[in-house]
Amino acid sequence: MRVASTTLVVCALLWFLSQMGNSLLWAVSAVIVLGAIRPDLRPLSWPIALGALYGACLALALHLLADHFQLRYAWLYSSSALPAYLKMSNLWGGDEGTMLLLATFCMSIALGSATLPGWAGRGSALIAAWYVATAAWLGPFSATPADWLAAQPSQGMNAHLQTFWMAFHAPLVLAAYAWALAPAGAAIAALDDGGSLYGPVALRYSRRAWLVLTAGIGAGMAWAMEDFTFGQLWHWDPVQTAAFVVWALLGAVLHGAKRWRPSGTNRRLLPVLSLLAAAFACVAMSVTRSEVLASSHRYIGTTSWMSHLALAAVLIGLTLWHAGRRLSARTSTGQRRRSAAEWTLDLAIYLFAGAALLAIGALVQAHIHEWLGVEKPSEAKPFLETLLAWAGAEEVVAIRRAFDQWDVDGYALGRWLAPFLGVLGLVGGYAFLRRCASSRVAAVATFAMTLVVAFTVWHGGWLTAGYTGEGMLSQSVVAILPWLDGALLGGAFLMGACLVWGGVSLWQSRRMGLLRYTGGLALIHGGAVVALVGGLASTALNSYMPINIEPSTSPEQWHRVADGMQVRVLPDSTHENFSGYKAVARVELREGGKVIAGHALFQDSRGHPPAYQGPVRQLCEILDYHYARYESDRGYVLHPFIVRGWAQDLQVWVPASPRLMANGGKVDQAASDIQSVVVVRRFPFVSFVWVGLLAMLGGMLLLPGVAAAKGREQSVSHGLSQS
Repeated sequence: MRVASTTLVVCALLWFLSQMGNSLLWAVSAVIVLGAIRPDLRPLSWPIALGALYGACLALALHLLADHFQLRYAWLYSSSALPAYLKMSNLWGGDEGTMLLLATFCMSIALGSATLPGWAGRGSALIAAWYVATAAWLGPFSATPADWLAAQPSQGMNAHLQTFWMAFHAPLVLAAYAWALAPAGAAIAALDDGGSLYGPVALRYSRRAWLVLTAGIGAGMAWAMEDFTFGQLWHWDPVQTAAFVVWALLGAVLHGAKRWRPSGTNRRLLPVLSLLAAAFACVAMSVTRSEVLASSHRYIGTTSWMSHLALAAVLIGLTLWHAGRRLSARTSTGQRRRSAAEWTLDLAIYLFAGAALLAIGALVQAHIHEWLGVEKPSEAKPFLETLLAWAGAEEVVAIRRAFDQWDVDGYALGRWLAPFLGVLGLVGGYAFLRRCASSRVAAVATFAMTLVVAFTVWHGGWLTAGYTGEGMLSQSVVAILPWLDGALLGGAFLMGACLVWGGVSLWQSRRMGLLRYTGGLALIHGGAVVALVGGLASTALNSYMPINIEPSTSPEQWHRVADGMQVRVLPDSTHENFSGYKAVARVELREGGKVIAGHALFQDSRGHPPAYQGPVRQLCEILDYHYARYESDRGYVLHPFIVRGWAQDLQVWVPASPRLMANGGKVDQAASDIQSVVVVRRFPFVSFVWVGLLAMLGGMLLLPGVAAAKGREQSVSHGLSQS
């Protein structure tokens, strides 16, 4: 009740007196810290603080919906032409709002842990206080300068953020990072004095974080397929790499949290992994806002990256201090002989943690190279020499600067991670077979599959045989296709073993109630394999076909694509699109007597007109994301026209040729002589990615709670032992 009443009061206050908002946030931060120091004050102070944060978020959202551009935040990121859901999405569309929302998420979690003793009770709250103070420093409730308002009504939302996925991807990831931060206090307590609260706290919050982060990554993948700075599911962008680190560390924690004991085998390892996951949630947000590395996520400014990095440094420092302090205090625990199930789960922890460490190393290496000014190798600069050969003199410097900036070496990272995937599949397959069969049968089956995987790595498999060279794939990736084939076989072994275990356990126990436990685990592991198959197949077996359109060609003419399909591109300047940009190209696909139409190119009236758009340059901007983020041409926005299907996704990319971008439909003679290129890209089995991710999410939601899960697992073990 106190939270709700405070929310309404603060919302009303900031609706009429928004200039008080920043000062109020400073006061909220102080109140949270006071409650962390004085546990007796928490029942009063923390509900009020949370209500104030809810009220601030609600007031900021209402200001955005009402187009109150006298508020600097609304002027910077919103526009009166936006639909309501995108105005609401601007609550996390700018750095100031992102910090406020993240602080609110963290404080919501902290209130639920308020009664826990020590660091477990105060950890999340102190993190929330940090982010409330950061939000207050950024000033989401600051007034818009008068000269800004005089210059234009509002700056408007970044064109690349004006998408359906903006409403889901960013808040899901923020919520996941808040839950990843939540076990930090309990982890510190476990390292400090072996507190027993860490196990249930880590399992509860890490499960939620993993679930929501998986959903957020999935939404980001769908968005990436539609945005010109990506055009593919994954490319180890620095922000993606940091998110993968958090996801892998959470996976490691989840494989051990249920078995964690203060005197157990992983009594220090798991708390350290939880603290690393929390620290890298901060690092991921810092990388998003830092300009050190080249990134396609550079949308919302760079002001808060030092705050995130400082908090990550504090968490890592506490980890080192408490872990190191206890190393000399080891005591004999009288450990019993560990079962096969326990050591296979430990192997899974090490493999997930090892994958995270590889990604951390790639991020650190990229930063060191950028800071030291190490020259980027030529193979990491696709199309550069071609571009420089015909670029204008004024563009050469900017193009070199765009290509010289370091990012993560995704090819090297993928090469190292592929064996990890294969081994993880083999270990997981053995673990599930061992649960429903004798150790000898499980060992023989795993050994046989290991030989098959090894032969596949040596000889090649499905992906290697299916690669035809018709797609856009680096030779660095082509070289490891056999390793990816091996990883797929290892994953298939895991999925098959998991399904066998689920079926056998249900049959022998004769209890349908076990389906929640066995079915949940089967969906998680099987869904991961299905998503892996879809992701690797769509990446390795993609194809593209350029269609050259001569200057004299009529826009009405159809062009053959493949399999009886035809395409044509018509100029179209009648469709206004949200805020500041409009559709200028209409794509039509014809197959048989059916025609599918949509838009794929938009002109941004806030930018500069495009420079020379020759066919080579058009291919560069479509096929390589490094070039796509080259910053000189902001007069247009590319979005592919996508036809989705179970077997494949078909994309039609229409670059900004002068004929389509001509002002008022008038094309000068020079523009009319330029050839245009339309690219049709095919991504097979992308639907497997979405099906697999949904299965993983469904499996995680299906799993029972901590206590129920233990009971189910004991019932499964008892039923199998009776057989």
